[in-house]
Parts: sequence; structure tokens; C-alpha cells
Amino acid sequence: MQKETVTLIGSTPGTSYQLTALHFGPDNGKKVYMQASIHGDELPGSLVAYYLHQALLKLEQEDRLDARIVLVPFCNPIGLGQMLNYQHIGRFHFAGAQNFNRLIKPHFDLFPKLIDVIEREGIVWSESAADNTKLLRRYLKQMIDDIAVITATDSMHKTLLSWACDADIVLDLHCDNHAVLHMYGCPESWHRLEPLARYLGSECQLLSEDSGSNSFDEVLYSIWPRLRNHFPEVPLELACIGSTVEFRGEYELSHDLASKDAEAIIQYLNHQSYLRLPEERCLDLPAMVREPHPLGGLCYIDAPTSGIAVYLVQPGDWVEAGQAIVDIVDPISLAKTTVRSPADGVVFAHSGQRLARPERKLMSISSPVEQGNSGLSP
Repeated sequence: MQKETVTLIGSTPGTSYQLTALHFGPDNGKKVYMQASIHGDELPGSLVAYYLHQALLKLEQEDRLDARIVLVPFCNPIGLGQMLNYQHIGRFHFAGAQNFNRLIKPHFDLFPKLIDVIEREGIVWSESAADNTKLLRRYLKQMIDDIAVITATDSMHKTLLSWACDADIVLDLHCDNHAVLHMYGCPESWHRLEPLARYLGSECQLLSEDSGSNSFDEVLYSIWPRLRNHFPEVPLELACIGSTVEFRGEYELSHDLASKDAEAIIQYLNHQSYLRLPEERCLDLPAMVREPHPLGGLCYIDAPTSGIAVYLVQPGDWVEAGQAIVDIVDPISLAKTTVRSPADGVVFAHSGQRLARPERKLMSISSPVEQGNSGLSP
């Protein structure tokens, strides 16, 4: 294992941050990239990384790794250190309210930048899709290296992208407030991600060609289907697949859950031939808990009034359109407002707050039917 530490620029004089990546296995052209806690207060993924680190070390010592596997257990040192009145707040940067998992355009809008480079400098395509992948990855890496940054957040994003841009698989490890394990991905590459959902026992899968969020994993994996559409006559691979994996709720931190989740990822990497487990350790592919839904079927349930939120359904429950899902009560006026589900679907997350406010969502429901929504929450 090789440890790589990079010092990020600070946004104020005298400040700096460090990012550490752990590199396992041979540098043979096959690569997996995993990072945790880009929202600095979402720690279940970092606990999973604790167990992944140990597992990968052992497999490397046994010469069972068939790819370079890069693990970044704390990928956001800025958000990791943000505390306010004893509360850890790592989703948004205090300085400018930027969501750490929303890469600012045009700095990190990589696809149009790549097209511009190709058209400006020219490119000699190969008859081999694999050779074209190598060529495009060189362009992409150079393009990322040339991005000028000013803020600490931009410096962090640039470093993470430079580590991940040539990976075959990119997994961004997150969590929600109160939730079941769920995943986001792309329809074109879902056949490659489905085994991961099976091994993890993911209870909800949300797929979109473009969520419009410019999230970290999507910035990378969306390049390849767009390149294939832009150059239909050129042999091109889906050279990068990616997923945001939400490891349940922010307080569901346990050795049991994290070790099982890490083992599920190891089983997936074995299934995808990035490592070789002993035959007696290989598990059969489990059944899918639930088939994917379109991201456009996502329903955010907003609070119509303020009061105490009393949830009538829990994450993992299937609800029907019109079913009562939340009561909002006011103990002064004795008013009770019942909120009903707008669609059939699975409840996959609750808000972390129990005081309902009109500007806050109460819960998230995934429906198999498009609802006219396409974006992710802030």
C-alpha cells in the first residue's frame, strides 16, 4: 500500500488542508476509485473505509489484487472540521454556502472542456475502443491538471478528480439523515452496478442520465455516454461507471453494519474481476431487494405548515398514493395537518429534523413512475 498526501491551498493566509489517498494493488491499467464523506459530516462511509482499508491490505499481502484500488477515507478535510455550536455541519462550506458535492461550473464542467480540447488540438481516433479510452483519459487528466483554482474547495475538487479521472469504477460513499441503504446511478451502466446493489442489499435505486446536480461521480461517469453520442462513428467504451452509495442514516454507525458493507464491496470487486477472493470466501449473488426507479420518480415531501412532525411510515416502507404519511401537530392550537403521499413508491429517507417548517422537506419517496422531478436535493 502506498499513502499519498496532498496539501490543498487555503482560502485565507496561514491555512491549508491535507488530503490522503491510499493506493493498493498493481498499476496495470485497471482501476477502482472510492472516496468517503465529501459531505464532511456524513461518516458511515468513512467507517466502511476503515474496514475496506484492512481488507485491501490483507488481499494485497496475499497478492490477490488485480487492479489499482484507490481509497480516500476522508475526502473533505474542510467540511470535516466545520463545527458550529457543537454541531458538525459538513454539507455546505461555511464561507460561501457551496454544497461540497456540487462541482462549480464552468471550472468542473468536464465534458464541454474535453470536447473543446479535442476540437482545438485534433485527435487521431483508433479502430480500438480500448486505445481510444487511453487517449481520452490522457486528455482528461491533462485538462484537470490545467484547471486554475483559487479557493480551498476548488483545490480539493481538482485533487479528487485527478485521482479518479482514469478509474473504471468510481464509488462516492455518502449517507442520508434517517434512511435505508440506497444508490444513485446511470441507466446505461446499471448492468455493471446492479451486482453492487445486490451485495449491499440496497433497498432503493434511482437512475438518471443527468440529474443536473454536477455531483462528483456524475461529473466523471457522464462523460462517456455523452462522448458516444457526440462521436457515434467512433468506437468508444463506457470507460467509467459510478454511483453515489448512501449508507443509511447519519447516526447508523456500527462496526457490524460497516464491516458487512465493506465485505459487500469486496465481493462486488471480486465479481467484477478487480480482485480474487479464495473460492471458499466467494458469495453467491443475492437477489435484488427492489428494481431501479427513474430519478424523475423522486418525490420530495414538503411541509405545508409548521409544527411537530409525527411520521406514520418509516424508511423502507412502501406507500400508496393518498396514504397518510406524516401528521404535523400544533400543541397550542391543537391543529393537526395530515400529509398524504402523492404517489405509490418506497419511502427511503426521513428528514433529520422533527420540527416541520415550510422550507424543509419531510421525507423522500421513490416512485416507479416519472413525477416531473429530475434533480437531487440541495
